[in-house]
Amino acid sequence: MNYLTELLAFYRWLETTLISPIQQAYWHLLMWANNRAAVRDELGDWYWPVAFNLPNTVVMRFLGLKKHYQVVHLRDQLIRIGRVQYEKHPAQRAGTYRLNPFNQGLEAVWIVAEKGCARTQVWNSVSSAAAPGAEPYINPLNNKHTSLSYGIPECAPVSPNGFNLLPEISEEEKAAIRAKFPDNDVAAFYAIWEAREKKQVEIKNLRR
Repeated sequence: MNYLTELLAFYRWLETTLISPIQQAYWHLLMWANNRAAVRDELGDWYWPVAFNLPNTVVMRFLGLKKHYQVVHLRDQLIRIGRVQYEKHPAQRAGTYRLNPFNQGLEAVWIVAEKGCARTQVWNSVSSAAAPGAEPYINPLNNKHTSLSYGIPECAPVSPNGFNLLPEISEEEKAAIRAKFPDNDVAAFYAIWEAREKKQVEIKNLRR
């Protein structure tokens, strides 16, 4: 999935579909969350996962919401207009989102993650067909070169698939971080992100 393709198609879609500014912000937040959940296969190629998690507490913080029911209401609206699917976690943990891409040239395939043997379902391009209305604005081949010289998520490099390349940490490391914040999903979320940024700096120093 290509970030720019989806972004341009989203605004073309808004020309004929009326949704509120906060619903738009929610969609952008989900795109960002899907982006940061990128996974790498055994060959080193990066992919957007089909399914990803985002705690309601994080949604509330970013969108300035005060009540849980506000998240549920906004999410239900995005589901009704066909932009996202959602599955509630049975154990009251972060639910699972699945964005519905505008790009019709994508298919969901299974890959084996770079570390370990975990199989992950990801979006893979099967044709050059971009989202309707997006072609006049972009080159479907994004040839930006990747680099580890960036230090913050907003300036992180972009791969040909359109997401930033902060390195992943292991599931064991993530579990250890979550154990430190058992009742605070937001704190755990940012701690995991900080650990990935720290790992990026360590890789950069090793390559000097």
